[in-house]
Amino acid sequence: MAREIQPTPVLEGQDAIDFLIKLETYPQYLKEKGIVLSRKKIEESAKYFKSFFKKEEEKSENK
Repeated sequence: MAREIQPTPVLEGQDAIDFLIKLETYPQYLKEKGIVLSRKKIEESAKYFKSFFKKEEEKSENK
């Protein structure tokens, strides 16, 4: 049976202003934490991660 749909939260007043400030400063926050959200960087990281599994597959195929 489906669950009841909950009302969508709405920000008003100071909460809305605080959220907008948080959105504006988000790129600075990412830089401080050293997080890079570029497509090129993500693809490089994915290729590096996949290389771990390729080595294991090659070892098992050679045996």
